[in-house]
Amino acid sequence: MKRQMLIKTAAFGLVLTAFAMSASAQKINEKELKVNVDKIANSTQQLKNLEPVTFQYDTKKFNYLELPAGAQYGFLVSNVLPEFPEMVAEVSKQYNAGKNDSKVVKYSEVQAESLIPVLVAAIKEQQAQIDLLKKELDLLKAKSK
Repeated sequence: MKRQMLIKTAAFGLVLTAFAMSASAQKINEKELKVNVDKIANSTQQLKNLEPVTFQYDTKKFNYLELPAGAQYGFLVSNVLPEFPEMVAEVSKQYNAGKNDSKVVKYSEVQAESLIPVLVAAIKEQQAQIDLLKKELDLLKAKSK
């Protein structure tokens, strides 16, 4: 009975702590947080230079990295780097190399989620081209009548 009461009291304390932390949290306006905001241009051309690939990580050779097994979809760093260098990040992973010994390995990785805004910009560019072509087609149809 005392144990249940202790658990309930601890849970209530955690809820109060979380509430107090969120109540005193500072709210930052997005316009203050994000500077040098600019529209993404020429995204369609840049995307045309990317080559999507399927691949598998060598999970046997690099088992200590705990990489996902099976087929993966993505891009090679060497292909993305010339077009979108800001989408390539260096990742550091620490792993156990033996008793009381750990090592750090570094490798480059494509941050694919950063590609989403570029894809949206490319869709918008293509839609503008489609709309323009539709107008031209309608004009040609009207002239031919």
